[in-house]
Amino acid sequence: MRGFVRSEVPEVLVMKAEQWTQQWIDLREKNPGAKFPWYQYGNKSAREWLLPLLRALTASHCSFCDAFPLEGQSNEPIEHFRPKHQFPECSFDWKNLYYCCEKCQSSKGERWAEELIAPDMPNYRWIDWFEFDYTTGHLRPNAFADSTAQNRARVTIQMYGLASNERARRRILELKKWREASEHVRRIDEFAERDYLENSPKTGFAS
Repeated sequence: MRGFVRSEVPEVLVMKAEQWTQQWIDLREKNPGAKFPWYQYGNKSAREWLLPLLRALTASHCSFCDAFPLEGQSNEPIEHFRPKHQFPECSFDWKNLYYCCEKCQSSKGERWAEELIAPDMPNYRWIDWFEFDYTTGHLRPNAFADSTAQNRARVTIQMYGLASNERARRRILELKKWREASEHVRRIDEFAERDYLENSPKTGFAS
């Protein structure tokens, strides 16, 4: 889960978030099973306005598993960290929206836990919460963190499916790709699993 800095609220949300939020709340009251709508502004939907801005925050990587690239390989869902059906008042809150891959979003679904860690939370550092088994590629809570931090990391890993065997294999393959790429042209943001690469003793990043 790569840390990033949240930008200022985009102009479209400054203008429309309050209206769109109230529309969604009203719709939910009339029909609790209503599908969430990305309302229109100008000639674009809210999703079309927001997606490129969210994508830019993470250099086109999934906010949670760091998958890359998503364009052309995923529907690029916008993740509501606090689920939009449980927290309709947060449905168009800029701080609640994340660029995400389909696998992370489908794993979490509409579940919520206060323990969840956000990659743009104040003073977030990956190493404070997580660690890798570099031989297998598996992610786990930092064994040296306190029990509260370990529990929060465990909940986050479980809800976003970050410890799956598939993702562990992907980390190993990405490390192989990194090691085989020419050191003169490779750029960390052009690879998935950047935390794994940067912290692996096999890459040259870690001491």
